[in-house]
Amino acid sequence: MTVAEGWVADVLETLQLPRRMRLRLTRNGLTVVPVTQAHVTTQMRIFSQIDAGLPGWVPIGEFRVRPAREGYMPEPDVSALPQEQLDPGSSEFDEGVLPFVVEVVSPESKNRDYSTKSDHYALRGIPAYLIVDLLAARWTLLTRPRDGAYQHEEAGVFGDRIEIPVADQTLTLDSSQFMRI
Repeated sequence: MTVAEGWVADVLETLQLPRRMRLRLTRNGLTVVPVTQAHVTTQMRIFSQIDAGLPGWVPIGEFRVRPAREGYMPEPDVSALPQEQLDPGSSEFDEGVLPFVVEVVSPESKNRDYSTKSDHYALRGIPAYLIVDLLAARWTLLTRPRDGAYQHEEAGVFGDRIEIPVADQTLTLDSSQFMRI
């Protein structure tokens, strides 16, 4: 880890921000960005659909994926864990237990969600990565990670059903429930 990566990791770990704000490292430096109501509402609706459609699993959010790779621990918006693997006191979960991750695109995170994070999640071997783009009212599902890249892509518009393979089940999300900015 470089000195800059260590400094950024320390800042992200110790700085306290209101829940409605996020701290992002961009090419312009550290930036505080708001979390929109469309983002929060869509995240909650995905949680609800996981609860209803994936027996034995628990939705999770506001967590980091470990271990750090290249000094970075991504923070997906949504995922799920088998109930028996949930540690209610943890805010970090191992990449090996995540069957999928979801990122809800915000105006400031569009490039990162489509490129940087897909590379990170594929490198970690996370089986499925769903990008929910509130700006374009579209979704993209990336699956089959191999050699640091996802090999399969499906995409659609809000209103479509999205089928995500999860262990021996399929999570079906109704994207008509997602909000648009």
